[in-house]
Amino acid sequence: MKKILLLVLVSLMTLGLSAQQSSKSQPSGKVQTITIQTNGVCGQCEKRFNENVPYFKGVKSCTYDVKTAKLTINYDAKKTNPEQLRQEVSKLGYNADNIKADAAARAKLPACCRQEGKTGCGNHKSCSHH
Repeated sequence: MKKILLLVLVSLMTLGLSAQQSSKSQPSGKVQTITIQTNGVCGQCEKRFNENVPYFKGVKSCTYDVKTAKLTINYDAKKTNPEQLRQEVSKLGYNADNIKADAAARAKLPACCRQEGKTGCGNHKSCSHH
């Protein structure tokens, strides 16, 4: 009886170890890239993206081009998808391709960051962050 119990115990331990090893050796999701057209206009917008987007679920890295207002995101496709990323950008107060900015979040942005169609706010008096 003790031999059978010992054999079962050893078998269970072996299965547990092999399960742990296989879960560790599984590759993480495939990293994909998306470029989202936003309506950001200045360095403050860039700063806001750089301070927030990396913390979105599944995001590996991001870059923002102020001149084109394009946000490029590298993300783990097993943890998120382009639609979720666009929704998160919208929650920051910016349009994200076809997703309109969350109105409440947009209203909280500095005045210059809400000036659509302008590239860069310069150092004018309406910028509360200058």
